[in-house]
Formats: sequence, structure tokens, C-alpha cells
Amino acid sequence: MLRGAWWTVVAGVGAVLAQPLPARGTVVDFEDLALSASGAFYNGNPGGLVAGDSHDGSFASGGATFSNGYAVDADYGYGYWWGFAYSNVQNSTDGSWTNQYAAKPGGGFGGAGTYAVGYIGPVGVAFPAPVTVSGFRAANTTYTYAVMTETDPNGFSTPLSASNGWLKLSVVGSLGGVGGSTVEMYLADYRTAGSPGALASWAWLDLTPLGTVDALSFSITGSDNDPIFGLNTPAYFAMDNLTYAVPEPSALCLLACAGGVLRWRMLQRARTA
Repeated sequence: MLRGAWWTVVAGVGAVLAQPLPARGTVVDFEDLALSASGAFYNGNPGGLVAGDSHDGSFASGGATFSNGYAVDADYGYGYWWGFAYSNVQNSTDGSWTNQYAAKPGGGFGGAGTYAVGYIGPVGVAFPAPVTVSGFRAANTTYTYAVMTETDPNGFSTPLSASNGWLKLSVVGSLGGVGGSTVEMYLADYRTAGSPGALASWAWLDLTPLGTVDALSFSITGSDNDPIFGLNTPAYFAMDNLTYAVPEPSALCLLACAGGVLRWRMLQRARTA
């Protein structure tokens, strides 16, 4: 009887472990982040900083942490930010730098109010545990789109549409501080006559090739570069609906239960022997 019970439990445990782990899915849509009004944004500026000050304005949404920094230049006193901001700006036409927090599609994915804007230098997302990331909706910002397709009001960049140029977003996954695979997306591609041009709507960026990760880092490269200062094209992108999943510990729970059943059967056997 004991041997039969043993093999019954072993077979049951084996069947459990042979099944793929279910996962708890999370969609980070940034709607849990409050903004004071429509047409508003958060860029990490806490207020009250003086020349030479900096501030870590990283924020959490949907269980993930998004990097942000804000600083005031020590020499000239102007403020600047990097990492992620979040915004509900819905201006798809103003291509000036003052409209840097707007997504070209005119708002969040599917008409949603709030989305994130990434500005390279550096940009990262951290998760509370190892996860698998399905991907996210990516778009150009209104400012970057205008510079790539029309003109740069500041005179730094040549329109990519006139120079067979390109702009590319790269995402690297890491686990335990060790970098892994990279996934890339062209935010603009004018390399050949049949190339799609600049991305004007939200597009899905599949990140499943990254595997299991606990952090993502983002970079932007392009064809229009200064030999000293690097990329001339504004290095912005918009993000919405970042989707990831944490594996459920259900198999481990079932294994523990099976072990408990086996131990109970052994005790019952010993008492009746």
C-alpha cells in the first residue's frame, strides 16, 4: 500500500511539474498616475532646485519602477530631465521643443489619457521580481516626428526624410545585473524607396525574445550624428501598455501539498502496523 501511495503521489507531482507555469499578467497603462489637469505632465522636477542641484524623480506604475532624473545646470541655471516622464498631453501638431511631452498619435494608446515619454540618458524600467515581458505600445513624440519629417526649429538636425536616414529604438533585457538579448524597432526608416518612413501611430514592440528579465534599458541610435555631440535627432519615444507577467508559484504549492499527503499516508501506515 505504501509503495502504491508513493508512486501515485510521484506521478501526480510529475504531471504538475510537466505543465507550463501559469502567469499573472499586468498591463502598465499609467492611468494610476495622477496629473493635475489635462495637458499636464510630470518630468521629475520637485520645484525649489537651484543651480547644481539634482533630484531622483523615479516613479512606480503597475508594479514597475521607471527611472527619472531632473537637474539644474550649474553654469547656466536651466533645468533638464532624463529617463521617463508621464503625460496626458494630446497635441499632435506642434513640432517645437516646448511640446516634447506629446505623443504623435495625439494621446495614449486607444485614446487613453496617460502615457510615458522616454528621453535617453539613461532610461530604464525595473521589475520587483523576474518577469517575462510581452512588449509595449511604442510611438514617436510629436517633436521628434516633426524634426525627422519636416524641419528642426533649432537647426541641429537634418530631416531624415530628406537624407535616407533612420532612427532606431533598442531595448536590452537584464537579469540580476547581467545584460541579455536586445530587441530593436525603427522609429523612422527612410533608407530605401520602399521604407515605411516615420512611425506616426502606436505600434506593438514584441519583447518576448528577451526571455526572463528583472530590468529593461533603452537606447536610441540614428543616422544623423555630430562627431562631437553624437545624435542630432531628438532622442525621445512614447510608451503605453507595457505588458509583463510574473510566473505563479502554483506548481511549488502543489508539490508541497503532495509531499504533505505522502507524509500523512506514511504516518497512518506506521500507526496501523
